[in-house]
Amino acid sequence: MMKSRMFIARTQRGFTLVEAIIVMVLTGILAGTMMLFLRQPVQNYVDAAARADLSDTADLALRRMARELRGALPNSIRALFVNGVWYVQFIPVKAGGQYLAVEDGAANGIPLDFVGGGDKFNVVGPMPAGAAIIPGTDSIVIYNLGNEIAGADAYAQTNLAVIKAVNNTPLGWEITLNNNPYAVGPSGAPNASPEHRFSVVTRPVTFRCEGRADGQGTLVRIVEGGFTAVQLPSTITPATPRLAANVLACNFSVDQAANVNAGMVGMSLALARPRTGGAANGLETVTLVHQIHVDNTP
Repeated sequence: MMKSRMFIARTQRGFTLVEAIIVMVLTGILAGTMMLFLRQPVQNYVDAAARADLSDTADLALRRMARELRGALPNSIRALFVNGVWYVQFIPVKAGGQYLAVEDGAANGIPLDFVGGGDKFNVVGPMPAGAAIIPGTDSIVIYNLGNEIAGADAYAQTNLAVIKAVNNTPLGWEITLNNNPYAVGPSGAPNASPEHRFSVVTRPVTFRCEGRADGQGTLVRIVEGGFTAVQLPSTITPATPRLAANVLACNFSVDQAANVNAGMVGMSLALARPRTGGAANGLETVTLVHQIHVDNTP
């Protein structure tokens, strides 16, 4: 009977304090060893995710800019670099069509007069679908050559006129202008479009890109208040739409080949953010380069 009790007591014996401490120490050593092997893969994953996020932001911003620049008024894209800030400006086109010209010899209708003046003209054919022309805000531009060419630079408003009214008359759609800047008189050389085309444009738009060494720069989109013959730096406000933050650096180039009616816009955008673990680990950076071809046929 006594032997049975002694056997039961021995089988119920637990760990001693020394054994528990040894287990805890060994477990800590194993955990620490595993962390040494797992830390770098986890860090690599976090860094890769950060780079992917930066790449997506930069790619989206450049694609947005490219889409708008492709729809710009021919020969209206220009760039300015002042005090470490880039300004890429263009005139957006929202619609277009053909104007009735004197040489068309139409029996009815009002042609756009490049000699005697007149603030009205008829559109040949239907108005562009969904144009939604806004009188008093939108403008008409004809045969824009840009580059400060006399009589053919929309920024100087020498071939730009604000739309006063748009009416559907028995003779077709009729556009009334605030003034006729195209009239040059009998002895002048009219800046007429060979294809009798006109463009409906809105106010200029500027992409302002400021890179900073700490990766806290911004890329924003600004709608200008009006047209200026010479490009000037644009100002931003807290309400200015932002296309990208964390801008480290940016670079732009605008090359226009007037003889082939084409242009090339180069865009480079670098974004950065602190690595996981603080500023001591430096910045995680990505740089995207994009080139777009633009049609400058006026």
